[in-house]
Amino acid sequence: MLQAYYATLRESGLQEASIGRIAKRLGLHPSLFIHYFGTKEQMTIELVDYLLEEFRRTYLGKLSGISDPSDRLMSIVDTWFSVPYQEVVDDRVYYACFYLSLHHPRLEEAFSTLSEEETALLESTIEECMAEGRIPDGNPRDLALVIKALEAGFAFLIASGKEAEIKQRVGDTLKQQALRLLGEV
Repeated sequence: MLQAYYATLRESGLQEASIGRIAKRLGLHPSLFIHYFGTKEQMTIELVDYLLEEFRRTYLGKLSGISDPSDRLMSIVDTWFSVPYQEVVDDRVYYACFYLSLHHPRLEEAFSTLSEEETALLESTIEECMAEGRIPDGNPRDLALVIKALEAGFAFLIASGKEAEIKQRVGDTLKQQALRLLGEV
């Protein structure tokens, strides 16, 4: 059901992704969706939770599992500034859900928590690299926030549907800036 909602959001947008349209897609009666989710709003909350958990499992788990701090740092930067990472969730779906998060505390918390988890992983990795003398000393939290802002800017800049080559060129440019900040270039 959540996959059908995702596909409908991607194809039709938030306004057109009605419970009736989603149910029709699966050949089910809309009352079944109401039984499981209650409202479209609750279904959106569950979709966001599902997408964020997939994201955590796919990326955060993999990145946090890299034992060497320098390797982990480079993997985080390589991943964050790659087009495939930015396209894990279709931009139309992501921004529709993000828009709803501006008015819904539960969704706002979910988006905020994921961002903080990403930033915390980067911050702790930077801290480890600094402790080992692999990158210059500084404020790990501030550095992580600046690099996270570069990553968020990258996501926004490429959301307009540019060609893959242009998207990756933007990612490479911002990645180089992140590496400069880390003293890695």
